[in-house]
Amino acid sequence: SPLITRRAMASALADPCSQASECAFRCSRLQLLWHVDFERKVLRGCAEWTVQRSDGYALTGDSKPKDVDDATVVLDTKALKIEAVRVEGKPATFSLCDEHHVFGQALKISLRPAGQGDGPFQVSIDYETSPESSACQWLSAELTAGKEHPYLFTQCQAIHGRALLPCQDSPGAKFSYEASVTVPEWATALMSARRGAAPAAAAKPPDASTRVFAFHQPVPVPAYLFAIAVGHLASREVGPRSLVWSEPSMVDEVAHEFAEVESFLQAAEEITGQPYIWGQYDLLCLPPSFPYGGMENPCLTFLTPTLIAGDRSLAGVVAHEVSHSWTGNLLTNHTWEHFWLNEGWTVWLERRIEAKMHGETWYAFSSLEANDSLQEAVSRYGDSHNFTKLVPTLRDIDPDDAFSCIPYEKGFQFIHFLGEVIGSKAFPEYVTAYIGEFKMKTLTSDEFKAFTISWCGGRGVDLSAVDWDEWLHAPGMPPVRLSLANVEGERAKELAAQWLRPQSEMDPSGCPEGAAAGAPQGWRHQHWLVFFGCLSSEIDSEPSHALSLERLLRMDEAYGFSASRNAEVRFRWQRLCIKLRADFIVPQVVDFLKSQGRMKFVRPLFRELNAWPEHAHVATQTFEEWGGNYHPIARKMLAQDLAASA
Repeated sequence: SPLITRRAMASALADPCSQASECAFRCSRLQLLWHVDFERKVLRGCAEWTVQRSDGYALTGDSKPKDVDDATVVLDTKALKIEAVRVEGKPATFSLCDEHHVFGQALKISLRPAGQGDGPFQVSIDYETSPESSACQWLSAELTAGKEHPYLFTQCQAIHGRALLPCQDSPGAKFSYEASVTVPEWATALMSARRGAAPAAAAKPPDASTRVFAFHQPVPVPAYLFAIAVGHLASREVGPRSLVWSEPSMVDEVAHEFAEVESFLQAAEEITGQPYIWGQYDLLCLPPSFPYGGMENPCLTFLTPTLIAGDRSLAGVVAHEVSHSWTGNLLTNHTWEHFWLNEGWTVWLERRIEAKMHGETWYAFSSLEANDSLQEAVSRYGDSHNFTKLVPTLRDIDPDDAFSCIPYEKGFQFIHFLGEVIGSKAFPEYVTAYIGEFKMKTLTSDEFKAFTISWCGGRGVDLSAVDWDEWLHAPGMPPVRLSLANVEGERAKELAAQWLRPQSEMDPSGCPEGAAAGAPQGWRHQHWLVFFGCLSSEIDSEPSHALSLERLLRMDEAYGFSASRNAEVRFRWQRLCIKLRADFIVPQVVDFLKSQGRMKFVRPLFRELNAWPEHAHVATQTFEEWGGNYHPIARKMLAQDLAASA
């Protein structure tokens, strides 16, 4: 790109979290044959890559490193059993390098003598995954809703694609793919791709006890967006391009909860000025151990059942995942050091969808409420920590260790600030131009900066107020404070203030006047999040606060927090009670920890329960008893959290 310097391009090509030879070779297409073995808990089969030489070093004008071999393709792997490799159908020499404690083992494949010239040529790898693959969670039948059949789902973000298949496991390496998946006859397979369009090799199942599903993804995607789920599944149509999937006993409830998906898609198309190019947009509600709120796998968003509240109040997560169909999936951060480009833009688009559907008030309300979470995350790390930068350094660091709300919310605030600088009239045009420039590509923060400066310069937009280095590379909170009118937030703060009044100002039941009637009219769960935030801040700042155990119980009687189906409300309520050392909450916390594995909820609750001296043993015991049921990513992070706070 003429907008980017050679030095910036060289930086862009270097992914510190991958050992693959992305600069020397490009793996552009994958043909995959898989057999799902529930008994052994492995995926086995063949990955055939279309490989072509791609001298990325020539783009920079730099010399190629001496250890780069023109005749050797290097792929990322982690805990894979490599059985055989062929180049152009002929056996090839290969080796696995010493294991890196974070990034796994580099797989080196010699192209001699079959792979001559620049290609393309076919590299086929027979292999199987490990039962302990960090990308896979194999659930026994007892851990599913139906209790009859086992279940498999994968999670490749950030760098777990290499634990699923040999690949260039970098967000900068995109590929199209076809897949044929053989499963037990009772099972349905779904992938992050369009259903159907079977490869010729997958015409028939091997025997009557199995069946074959075929998939096709024509839009190039990085390995972190590669996904599969296999289980006893049913579907319902919720829009002209959408099915929802889940276990049969839940599917009608799931269909009700996520019925707004087409409205989200249409709103995103209008805001971005770009069509949805992925064909289908299906949603899969996974078992409770899924460690995230959602995962934006193309054509098949994965969702946690903790979003099911019965009233669609948590469906905003679907708007977030829908938004990724443009910001993240269509144009993608080149490495994980630029993750904010995925998430900051996606939070912005999610909130613009919310504003379009519910009014501008909610854009401001959601933004300001989330700022509290950003402040909490920065405080937890320390405001000079590397992970509080929009562009952190991740050399020899697992990107999972850097995961927090910071790239989401600090990134959002930067996009919001740019919107104010560029102006409300020009910003929609800028958004459409930005997505149009980088769709089907990857980019770095320097490329984003260069595009923005060029676009604005051509239109006379003054960017002198933007301190790029401070926003992108300085740690801590954003350099410019978010300034929005918060009408709905003030309502929540007023209710919190009522509960903080002296006992003499309470009614005979111990509640503020009118509180016994329940939540105020028009109240949404976001109001409760602000309400809990205000109470928590009061506890931290005022030792003689009025929140007693008795008042907590009255509050629960008035609003039904303990019985709420809204997981966000229940989570904030439990954290407040832990902070106040309310013993009655501990069994509820343990039940919640055992009912789901979403890291947003389980990590803070385990940390805070473990920091409560009288109940630290409960945190340890619960993890020892239940930790094996969490996803491998969550299990690793929880073990680190508990060790750090011990």
